[in-house]
Amino acid sequence: MKEYSEWEFLIYNVLRSASLIFLAYPFMRDSGRFSRKVTVHLFVLMEVLWVAIAQIGQFPFFQTMGFALKIELVQTVMLVGILILALKERPGKVLFVFFVLYSLGSFISLFAKFIEIQWDREMAWNGYRWTASVTIMIAIVLILVPATIFIHKDFQAVMGKEGDDSLWRYLWFIPFAFYLFWLQSFYNSESSTLEYASKPSNILFIFSIEVSVVFIFHMIVRLVLDHNSLMKERSVNHTLEMQVMEYENLSARIAEVRRSRHDLRHHIAVLETIAGNMDRQELLNYIDEFRVVHRLNDPLVYCENMTANAVIAYFSQVAATQEIKYSVEFSLPEKVGINRNDISVLFGNLLENATEAAVKLPEGKRFVEIKGGMINEGVLAFTVENTYLLQPQRTERRFNSSKHEGLGIGTESVCDIVERYDGKICFDTNGDRFCVSVMMYTKSLPEDEADNT
Repeated sequence: MKEYSEWEFLIYNVLRSASLIFLAYPFMRDSGRFSRKVTVHLFVLMEVLWVAIAQIGQFPFFQTMGFALKIELVQTVMLVGILILALKERPGKVLFVFFVLYSLGSFISLFAKFIEIQWDREMAWNGYRWTASVTIMIAIVLILVPATIFIHKDFQAVMGKEGDDSLWRYLWFIPFAFYLFWLQSFYNSESSTLEYASKPSNILFIFSIEVSVVFIFHMIVRLVLDHNSLMKERSVNHTLEMQVMEYENLSARIAEVRRSRHDLRHHIAVLETIAGNMDRQELLNYIDEFRVVHRLNDPLVYCENMTANAVIAYFSQVAATQEIKYSVEFSLPEKVGINRNDISVLFGNLLENATEAAVKLPEGKRFVEIKGGMINEGVLAFTVENTYLLQPQRTERRFNSSKHEGLGIGTESVCDIVERYDGKICFDTNGDRFCVSVMMYTKSLPEDEADNT
């Protein structure tokens, strides 16, 4: 027979769940899939459902059937489901934050019960008395507030930021392991939770673990930030390399033009001699040879976007030196809602892979083609097609590198960029042709990135 009122039960569960639910909101305040008002309502809905599920678990039928663990799992699934629905974040990020907060919330509940037992043991054993609500507020102030201050800056630096999100597919398993640890401690222990919480040695042991956990989470976030910073630096360097190469290419072309102008009088003399002999075929052959030697058929500008043009023009020169037929039917305006670094990495990796695959074929069978552009406002679609000799090896969407053991970093970077712009990428083979099809949505960039587009 319970010895607590419905109000005592309600207030306790609101306080306990609030430490798990509403603490997540500041971390992801600007990552809502919907308007901020709708997001707040979804968080309130989580609070209501939490308390409702906890209330159901108090029915004698569920208690006698040993449903406590199942009630806890239902609450967890409900919270995770609504968080993933409400927040426009990678599921791995959402799960990481949730299980970090769950670990803190579980220790808060345990520590609050320890304080309550020291204060009034009889009240503590009577369930959700008013002392439980008071002690959990004390525990929140002593544990949750300092921990939140410590990790808040890290989480804010990660949530809603662009970067390599592939790490989050696996990192959430670390706090999830501690979630399983808490389930094991609460629901599969020979002693009850109250008996476990009554011993100071147990609280000190769990506290030392929790401190270690917080520092582990802190280090994980810092490593992710450092990794993203390194990837961004590599992207910037890649862009600079392409621009330097294009500058060198243009400089070489200008030098060629200067040499051609200097030698123009000699060419005119040759043409006059051929014309005097009335040899029309020889004249045409000489003109064709002049055009090839001086690459007069090669366009200097492939599209209006300077970054994309620099990459495409650079690989045009690579293709020319490696006897690869290089075809471009592509258009991209200078002002487009895609970060300049992303453009460089996207086209650089695709064209590098294409030329490296094509050059392995005999001369005459080497081919690289890029087609596409803006199909309407806000949508970029294009294909990169090339001939190849060896069938590329892949696992799901990821390709093994042909340069080293393991996965190809370039292809993975391309996939991450396309996903970041809510796009789709498709890899396909047709006979001796390998084709990459990309569709991505351009978007408005922050002011600090506007100059990079």
